Amino acid sequence: MSRRLERVFIYIAAAWQLLDGLLTIFVYGVFIKKQGLDVAGLSVAQMRAMKALFGSIFNFVVIFGVLLILLGLLNIYLARKHWKDGAVGWKLPVWLLVCGVFSYFIMDIPNIFLFMSAGIIGLAKNKGMRARQNVTIGEELG
Repeated sequence: MSRRLERVFIYIAAAWQLLDGLLTIFVYGVFIKKQGLDVAGLSVAQMRAMKALFGSIFNFVVIFGVLLILLGLLNIYLARKHWKDGAVGWKLPVWLLVCGVFSYFIMDIPNIFLFMSAGIIGLAKNKGMRARQNVTIGEELG
């Protein structure tokens, strides 16, 4: 059975994760960094505290963006190497559902749809392929 539809969903979701990670780092991260530097009328101690606070937030944003980029690259790798036509496996569809739940918690609406769809379709095709294999084995034995 062809896994083309699931691979397309995974590629689109992974591309969105890569783009989202880059936007998080280079747009939102720079915005956060500028917010910490654009505070006027503070004493030296308050300015250091603001820089430390916004520096920590910037570090979190960059780490989160890198996490999204790594997840996108991992999903591309998994789609290319481990999502073959006719292969029955349960680990990759479950991984896609986990990615969908992660996307739900970070409110990444496009990836919720894409990962959940790919995972559910993958599990449904697995069930159909297992049933077909069982019928073929039954015909060979009978």
